[in-house]
Amino acid sequence: MQFKKILHQAATKFKTMKKYWMLALCFGLQSVIAQKRDTINTTATLASATVYYGRGADLQHNAKANLVKGFQEVIINQVAFYPDANTFQLSCPEHVTILSYKHRVHTVYPPVKPIPQPTKLLDTLKWLQRQYNAIVNDISIKQEALQKMAYLIENNFNNTDKKTLISDELIKLTNYYTDKLVVIKQAMYDLQQKRNDVQESINEVNQRINEWNTKDISTEAPKSYGQLIVQVMSEIAGPVNFDFNYFTAQAGWMPRYDVRVKSLDNEFKIGYKADVFQTTGLDWKQVRLNLSTGNPNAGTAIPLITPLYLNLYAPIVYDEVAVTALSAAPRVQTEDIVEADVNSYKRATKKMTTGAITKDVSQNLQLKESQLNVNFEINLPYDIPSDGQTYSVNIKEERAKASYRHVAVPKMDQDAFLQARLVDWDSLNLMPGYANIIMDNIFLGKTYLNPNTTDDTLTISLGRDKRIAIERKRVKDFTTKKRGDSKIEQHTYEIVVRNNKKQAIDIDIKDQFPVSQVKEVEVTVTDDGKANVETETGLMNWELNLKPGESKKIRFSYQIKYPKDKILQEYH
Repeated sequence: MQFKKILHQAATKFKTMKKYWMLALCFGLQSVIAQKRDTINTTATLASATVYYGRGADLQHNAKANLVKGFQEVIINQVAFYPDANTFQLSCPEHVTILSYKHRVHTVYPPVKPIPQPTKLLDTLKWLQRQYNAIVNDISIKQEALQKMAYLIENNFNNTDKKTLISDELIKLTNYYTDKLVVIKQAMYDLQQKRNDVQESINEVNQRINEWNTKDISTEAPKSYGQLIVQVMSEIAGPVNFDFNYFTAQAGWMPRYDVRVKSLDNEFKIGYKADVFQTTGLDWKQVRLNLSTGNPNAGTAIPLITPLYLNLYAPIVYDEVAVTALSAAPRVQTEDIVEADVNSYKRATKKMTTGAITKDVSQNLQLKESQLNVNFEINLPYDIPSDGQTYSVNIKEERAKASYRHVAVPKMDQDAFLQARLVDWDSLNLMPGYANIIMDNIFLGKTYLNPNTTDDTLTISLGRDKRIAIERKRVKDFTTKKRGDSKIEQHTYEIVVRNNKKQAIDIDIKDQFPVSQVKEVEVTVTDDGKANVETETGLMNWELNLKPGESKKIRFSYQIKYPKDKILQEYH
């Protein structure tokens, strides 16, 4: 009885444990099913892009997902390939808690399709092969006929045991065999030509079959896109909006300008343009652009100045005494001074596409200035593919007050250059960039516009003016005079400037005289020609005003005195 009671209790416990195991298994299956069910896929929409000067962009996305109550994983597709993971900013309603997130690149490979058999080509090959075999068989029959005829001819004409044939019968027999031979050989020739033609057709079909078998019929390439995987906990079920943004270095813009000048009234305009490029892995479609003059890659740390040491230079003498002394002397370690070097990004434009909006967008432009940056917010949608090409965006056009003056350096170049000088240029919000020079709707060339200057006047070179003639020549050869232990050289130059234009001009003529770096060499300006002279640099400048058709001459002289046993050396 005791044994039966123990057995009954054991059976009861086993049934109870079995129920628990079944419940645990059911709960485990339900959790697996729930985990599969609660993995939600959605696609992000790129709403706007803040593109930074040089390289960098901040992309703003939004996505919608239908959440269930509790824990779930949301996979948001169509994110950039290489975002800065530390810059992600996510926002969602208060009843949704973001637990974690990560980024990955997901690649979808097209399904492998079996290569279909070239049925028509194979049928054609079989038909041609049958034709070829039939022709070969006919040729073989004709060859056997020729062999039999040769045997008959030999028996009829070369058999001496038979009676001699009379001449008429011999002629008839000869004609008979001749006609038969001609017919058979002509038929064999035709068959051989036909066989060759069929063989060529077979070769062509075989080549097409080989090309069919070796070609890649899968025209679909693998598609890759970024994914943002977010684990969330939702208090209620329903649709939810996710807004997020991040920084990526795979985009940027460079400024470009159109400088337009009208010679009739000296009107000066600057057209602002932006060359935008991106390789984020996303094709920007109907995206609003914000062009910022900021550059996050430049860094925000203030450079540190370390002590700068000086020491006397001692030449090394390679002998035993010097080596011993140097090895015994204490070594002084010096630190290199690292200077901050700001490199402006320069990208050659490969092609100017028509996909970008190229009209003046100033009516849809908002200019926002912060303490550090200027943002051009364009309220228009743009399409910019992820192909690395530059897409030109016309931003705005502004008038500016400019004065014009010619500059010439006849020692280096015989042409005069027209310059525009802007005084109140601080309000133009210019960035360093290349500019197209357009005068009276005619393209004259390119220049580099650099507003990073401390001068009050911004100078822009507009190009060469061929209507101003300039000539520089030596008036007389230098003369060398010996005076004691010294030599004296006398140099005289003459510059002639003529204004061939219909209006008066202001022009600066620049030249120079050499500057001595040693006491033994003395340079004296004997005639400065009424120039503005910078003694330390040797630069000379003449400010002239020329009426239409007027010419002026400039003459200046200087002498050089140096020891007679020395040779002069000129260098810049």
